[in-house]
Parts: sequence; structure tokens; C-alpha cells
Amino acid sequence: MAKPDTGRGKREGGDAFGTSLPDDQFINAGTQLEYGRITPHTREGFLPPTQTFDGTSKKLAVAGVKMELIHTPGESDENTAVWLPEQKVLLTGDDFLKTFPNIAPLRGLPTRPVEKWIESLNRMIALNADYVIPGHMQPVSGSGAIKNALTAYRDGIQSVWDQTMDGIAKGMTPDELVQTVKLPAELAKNPYLQEYYGSVAFTVRGIFAQQAGWFDGNATHMYPLTEKDRATRLLAMTGGKINMLDSARQSLASGEYQWAAEQTDYVLAVDPHNAEARKLKADALTALGGLQANATARNYYLTTAQYLKKNP
Repeated sequence: MAKPDTGRGKREGGDAFGTSLPDDQFINAGTQLEYGRITPHTREGFLPPTQTFDGTSKKLAVAGVKMELIHTPGESDENTAVWLPEQKVLLTGDDFLKTFPNIAPLRGLPTRPVEKWIESLNRMIALNADYVIPGHMQPVSGSGAIKNALTAYRDGIQSVWDQTMDGIAKGMTPDELVQTVKLPAELAKNPYLQEYYGSVAFTVRGIFAQQAGWFDGNATHMYPLTEKDRATRLLAMTGGKINMLDSARQSLASGEYQWAAEQTDYVLAVDPHNAEARKLKADALTALGGLQANATARNYYLTTAQYLKKNP
């Protein structure tokens, strides 16, 4: 018999883009207002390129316009910036957005190559563009404003990378790192590094997994109990499901939404279709979503809550 889906393990219960949220709950998908809601993912109509290039760049002219294609891996391995030298216009692709970059996406993609992303930004800064057109959001004009924006973007990524790698070298766990790795004060105020799409905490966890692997160094975690086994023992210690749900209800009422969600997970691990636990978890996640400025986290909280309510 297939294991019932509780909206935790298979990702059906959560969606970083909010594609199924009702209009009164949907704000945006992180970089676009209606991404996935009006134009869902599809390969239909794809036209393969008629020209490709190897190496780091290719110069060409299209309709008399001189341009240079520059391989700038970062948000994706194939990201390509377009430089128009005569107009001093730079199209950055998705390596530069007015938000902290989505280096470790919630939706289940590998962590993006941080060091390559930093080097790509260095190449863009060196062009000294007068106009920058990102893949999403508004253009930036003026060489000074562009240099400041691209430099802050690079420095923000570099700082999170350096702090995380330093912490890994000191033996810190991912949970410890997310409590300590923060953007420096000046960068944290920069409009191009607000955590509306990417997240510093998610990035830290992604870098740890990418660079240090899954093991956090605690020998207890090499062969842990199953989630169900651990929950069964915890429920026995705390007086059973009723007591745990009563406590979760109290946590919810007192604004301890994360703890309320975790408490309901103990019940759902042993009783996946417990209606009260599913309702309480949905309420806790809805509250957590309401507190989130990060679009992908908000969408994931709210779509998981919606899933739990629709699948009691």
C-alpha cells in the first residue's frame, strides 16, 4: 500500500510559486506577479537555437547591431549575458535581480554554483555599463548606480559564502550556521539584497549540503530513528496524541506557530489522516505564511496549508 501523502515529503503539498493559491492569498511568485498561474511550465513551441558557441564569449552582429554573448553561469549553468558595446547596454539574464538571489531553491533544484556566480558578476562589473536590463524587474541606468548595485549583489553573495565556509571549517552544523550567518548591516539594507525571492538561510543550508554533504557531524544522526518511530516514542513520553494536540493548540494560540507545526508533525507521523492535526498544522502554516516577506517561502507555507485542508 502506498504511503499516504501528508504534504511533507512528496512536494505535492507545497508549491514555491503559489500556482494554486486563490487570488486573495496570492501576491507574487518571487520574480513575476503571475508566474505559473497564467503561463505554466511547458516545452510546447520550443525553438532550438540556430547558433551556439563554445568557450566564454562570442561576438556577432544582428541586423547591424554589434553584440557579445558572454557565458555567465550563476542562476543557471547556461546563463548568457548580452553586451552591446556601442550602446553600453548589458542584459544580465537571471544573474542579477532586485532581490537576494535564489541560490538554493525550495522547489527541489541543486544549489546554484556560488563561486561561478560571483565570477560572472565580476565580469559584468568590469564592463562599466551605462544601462542594465535584468531578466526580471526594472532596468538600471547610470554607470555609477549600476556599479554600486552589481558590486553589492556580488558582495552579498560573497559574504554569505565566506561566512558559511568559515563555519563549516569550524565544525558548525547547518542549524547553527543559519543562526549566525547574516548579511553585513550595510548590505542587509541594500534594495538589491532584500530576501523577497532568495533566502540567506536557505542559501546557507544549500551551500552546506553542496560543500560538506548531508552529514552534520553528529554521530547520532548517522542512522537516526525513522520519523514515525521517533514520534511514537515522543508521544508515549508526553501522554499521547491528545496531549500533543492540546499543546499544539496552546502553541498556536500563543503565537508559537513553528512549534505548533512541529508538534502536529509528531502526530501526523504516526497518524497521517488525523483530521485535527492536519487542521492545526494548516492553521500554523497559514500564520507562518502571513509573516513571510520571502515570496517562495510564503507560497510554500500557504499551498501546503491549502493542501492539508483539501485532503483531510
